[in-house]
Amino acid sequence: MRIFLTGPGGFLGSSLAHYWAGCGHELTLLARPASQLHRLNGLSPSVRVVRASLPEDIALAVREADPNVIVHTACSYGRKGETPLDVINANVVLGAEILQAVLDFAKNEAGPVSFLNTGTVLSPDVSLYALSKTQFSIWGAALANQFPENLRFIDIQLQHMYGPGDDKSKFTTHVIETCIRNDSRIALTSGEQIRDFIYIEDAVRAYDCILNHHGNFASSDSIEVGSGEAVTVRDFVELIKRTAKASTGLEFGAIPYRPNEPMLCVADTTRLKKLGWCHKVSLGDGVKHMIEASRS
Repeated sequence: MRIFLTGPGGFLGSSLAHYWAGCGHELTLLARPASQLHRLNGLSPSVRVVRASLPEDIALAVREADPNVIVHTACSYGRKGETPLDVINANVVLGAEILQAVLDFAKNEAGPVSFLNTGTVLSPDVSLYALSKTQFSIWGAALANQFPENLRFIDIQLQHMYGPGDDKSKFTTHVIETCIRNDSRIALTSGEQIRDFIYIEDAVRAYDCILNHHGNFASSDSIEVGSGEAVTVRDFVELIKRTAKASTGLEFGAIPYRPNEPMLCVADTTRLKKLGWCHKVSLGDGVKHMIEASRS
């Protein structure tokens, strides 16, 4: 299968690139010119990496790749000093440029190009990240409904993913690193939020399952991806502390919830399981793997 993958320098994108390269798929990876691609070390030299930011260069990359499936993982969380415009460009404009390229170059005889979009489960009023991701999902669905002969848009509503090698700015990595260092304290919210944590290997297999069944989805469709199980943030943090055998003080309630904080996020995996996927890595095992990897 010919796969066009964005965000290959990221945690999810690089994991998918390694997995699909091992499966023998024909991969084209689209990266920003300044992206760090160390996570791609060891990837097969047959994988094509394109660095582009201009609309005409992105369109050319799509045309030359002639993909059956586009998998969009590139995004900006806005955690590294990005301006609102930076967030919009990463989360809306880039995807829109790729969608336009599909509409311009898609070959109808091969059927519509399937666009697997990494969406969000967060309400748009939580952050600019959530707002922009939601807006792009709406755009993608609208275009697929208008041009079903060229485009199929599948919005993957991904829960809280974690695993070894994830960005240090992520909540899970931050807590684990703090406990491994045995810092004296860590300031936390009250921790009453209920979250669905999915280990990276399970997330990658879910994407692969959707990829293998992409032709069975509607022109504009969505599917939830998560473990299907949920715990409170407090229970999750306490699990990390026990597993790391840390003495770090957990100061629950030291910081307030962010505005419009969602208190319940859990995936309904019924549809995903019907496609043949199942959750394999327990939360306890996932945390253990992360701690072992961090210590090594």
